[in-house]
Amino acid sequence: MRVATALVTSGRWLAQGLGALVLPDVCAACAAAPPAAEGLCETCNRELLTLAALPACPRCGATLGPNIPARDDGCDACGATLPRFQRVVRIGPYAGPLRSAVRNFKYHRRERLRRRLARLLAEAVATRAGSAFDLVAPVPMHWRRRLARGYDHAGILAGQIARTLRRPLDEVLVRVRHTAPQVRLSRTQRVANVRGAFAVRRRADLDGARVLLVDDVTTTGATADEAARTLRRGGASSVTLAVVAKAESPTAYADHIA
Repeated sequence: MRVATALVTSGRWLAQGLGALVLPDVCAACAAAPPAAEGLCETCNRELLTLAALPACPRCGATLGPNIPARDDGCDACGATLPRFQRVVRIGPYAGPLRSAVRNFKYHRRERLRRRLARLLAEAVATRAGSAFDLVAPVPMHWRRRLARGYDHAGILAGQIARTLRRPLDEVLVRVRHTAPQVRLSRTQRVANVRGAFAVRRRADLDGARVLLVDDVTTTGATADEAARTLRRGGASSVTLAVVAKAESPTAYADHIA
């Protein structure tokens, strides 16, 4: 079954590659205009930068309303229980061209978009959280999902961010339990779904380490919270979450882009 899955995955990537050679090059977000830079047209590039400029809570990553200050102790969207990670750095909300860019990078291996997103996220980390990290670690995929997808998007993002920030990449976490997709689960179900899903690799030296944890999208933060809990129990002194996008209701940012 593993061989069959690998063959199907390889065939899918081959078909996509052949399609890219035959079909005209268009914007990865709107699929209408020709791309101007790194896979996006000029209009979608402007919209992406608009999303990246929106203010966000440093504790949960939610978009803040107009005139609401960013507080280190969180916002109303954080809930009663704050996560184990100390800070969230994001590019913007999971919407518009940012959502399209994430999906095209994640499911279609658009390397130009990967480079663009990783660079924007590294710049956001340097600006909002500095570079006081000892290592960069991706939120790991389970081997079964990685085999089926054929592409470890979080690991690739983390690798480029580590190079940009000049910090070592350390795949210190391993996913020890295959979990159901989080998409259709409630907050309570998400927490239960990922409980005990991670472990620190053997011989990992996390004593007092400041970790930059990298993933593509966060919604409730349940997965990242469990990963951070595992890192802290393994000896890390702090965990900062860096994600490309925060999934939230359009009402969260409607006042900024209306």
